[in-house]
Amino acid sequence: MGWKSLLIESPAWLLGRFYPPRFDPHRGTPRDILVLRPNDFGELLTTTPLFEALRKRFPTTRLVAGIGSWGRPILENNPYVDEVVDIDAPWNNKLVADRSHGNVLRFLSGSPQVAALRARGGFDVGIDVLGSYMGAMLLMRAGARYRIGVRGYRGGWSGCQEYIEFARRQSGRAALAQGELLGVTDLPEARPQLFLTDEERSRAAQLWRSADAGRRMVRMVIGVGAGVPTKAWDPREVGAALTQVAQAVAADGAACDMVIVGSEADRARAAEAVAATGAAVPVRSLAGELPMRIVFALTEGADVVLTNSTMLMHVAAAFRRPTVAVLGGSITRPQVHDAIWGYPPPYRSIAPEQYVEGDMARNWPARDKVVQAILQAVGTQRTHAGAAG
Repeated sequence: MGWKSLLIESPAWLLGRFYPPRFDPHRGTPRDILVLRPNDFGELLTTTPLFEALRKRFPTTRLVAGIGSWGRPILENNPYVDEVVDIDAPWNNKLVADRSHGNVLRFLSGSPQVAALRARGGFDVGIDVLGSYMGAMLLMRAGARYRIGVRGYRGGWSGCQEYIEFARRQSGRAALAQGELLGVTDLPEARPQLFLTDEERSRAAQLWRSADAGRRMVRMVIGVGAGVPTKAWDPREVGAALTQVAQAVAADGAACDMVIVGSEADRARAAEAVAATGAAVPVRSLAGELPMRIVFALTEGADVVLTNSTMLMHVAAAFRRPTVAVLGGSITRPQVHDAIWGYPPPYRSIAPEQYVEGDMARNWPARDKVVQAILQAVGTQRTHAGAAG
């Protein structure tokens, strides 16, 4: 560890001396556990298996999720979470504009959200899933009597009683490893968990078009945006790829229903993708028009999902939907990306064969490779559907 890392770590180490452990989860059952994950959507999604693991280990413990208010839809209807508290922390997310050190200090010292946590009288156990000196300090401010973090990522480990070592491993598996420090042995799959209602499924079903003249319908959900714009494939290329897919599916005697989803910020990109397809292609944009939970339900009903490296990729994984993730732009190490954020099949990522140094606009896979992967995914889904029938 270099001197800069030690300098950054020193406040967490010093503050930790004033907050010694006051509970031992290895000797008693925690009254409550605060799981801190106030980061982006995908990061929260990959954390969801931890709640099931903790519930199995501590069936009577109150499990509290401390997350950004933007992530609440992800935990709705989750049977393993007792309570969700808003922690709009200004670090390691793209949803708080001011992520400066000054704003971090102001949040930790004067935020009403932190004050509300402190007023609860503390938590027996606190888990900082990300692993940062900011998160460790927040756990101390919240009165966590026993703290778990991560060593080797963004610090804070010296203010914790236990920690995992940072490694480039699947993000959900890393969260489960923190549960193992508390004696968890019954581990679920390291895959996002989403729990839909019948009403949400019914509303999504109404949005899908019906098959015409008895032809098989291929339902496709497409994401054109990304939290980091340099990770988003050109929407004109998306539109051209969809045109080729629709033509190939039609030649096979089937029909397509292609729905582009996303946030309000994705509307313009979605419109550009639709414009690039031409009038004959059955694609429509619902970007910015649907609640997040209905997007989840639409994804559950899809035959294939085309996405960038973004939330939709993790949503598709939750429902084991055949997925083609287009990697490029600022993602220069796809193998590392998939080691941390990827999933087993039917997930598949497509990356450029060769990167052009300093030219992110050209660092994208060939369109034909993406189209081929989509058609292969559709074929796989059809095979599975036939076997199930």
